[in-house]
Amino acid sequence: MKNLRLDAACAGSFEQFLADGCDETTLQNAIGNASIMYHGMFYEPFLNIEDTSVDVSDEELYQWVCWCIFYGKLKEEYPLMNQ
Repeated sequence: MKNLRLDAACAGSFEQFLADGCDETTLQNAIGNASIMYHGMFYEPFLNIEDTSVDVSDEELYQWVCWCIFYGKLKEEYPLMNQ
């Protein structure tokens, strides 16, 4: 498993961290790994599987979770959350 916290610390920018995070063939695994890292950082799951109000693509979901990890902020603080 990729060490996302270490990668976030080493990346010069969020765009670099996101670009280094995954490719199309491993997007589902990357989302799972990022969700595990989010849970480890904030002691809560990123998404509740019973909540159907979130409708984003896999790419948007990955970017959202990675943004939280990179900046150390909760999912509610994501600037694009209400769009």
